[in-house]
Amino acid sequence: MKTSSRLSLGADVINLLIPHRRPFSMVDVIESYERGPRPTLRAARHVSANEPVFEGHFPGLHLWPGVYTIEGLGQSSNLLGIIAAYQDAWEAKGHDPNAVIEALQNLALGYRLQPGYKPEVSAALVESLKSHSHLHVGMSASVDVKLLQPVFAGQRIEYIVAQSHLMENLARYEVEARVEGRTVAKGVMTSTRSIPPLPAPIFG
Repeated sequence: MKTSSRLSLGADVINLLIPHRRPFSMVDVIESYERGPRPTLRAARHVSANEPVFEGHFPGLHLWPGVYTIEGLGQSSNLLGIIAAYQDAWEAKGHDPNAVIEALQNLALGYRLQPGYKPEVSAALVESLKSHSHLHVGMSASVDVKLLQPVFAGQRIEYIVAQSHLMENLARYEVEARVEGRTVAKGVMTSTRSIPPLPAPIFG
């Protein structure tokens, strides 16, 4: 059965889900998530003129590197895989998988200093996120993405990623990046679903 969930998560919650940090954090916000045979996630990144990369790419022209758009799609895919995996794990233990979404949304309330935040609602998920951080690192196995239009400072990139196949320790995603309703990149990415545990300081 297909389950849709409105999910609005900011950078602080995203930092709990994946290890990427500035200046290589390419996802500012998760805007929606849909569970089902074909899990789908929508996210976004605002490209600021203050990005360090513009010091060299290129002086006098704030042209966003295409590889950064691809990296944003990869990070969005990783976020999708992590949320879906936690829902599957919760369900396998006999719990309501929607509790994962509720816990994430509750965390967003807390980080945004909004009323209604309840620490106990997210406690189990936060503990699990911390103790299984090595499972949150996906490594690219294959990238087939075409860059169709340039992206410039001041624009907002929207990422739409859908998980199409699971193959043992690999996941395949159909990905698309849009700016102002125009497709700027589109293709298919395959990544590992996790990597072996690494030394703790890497995730500190």
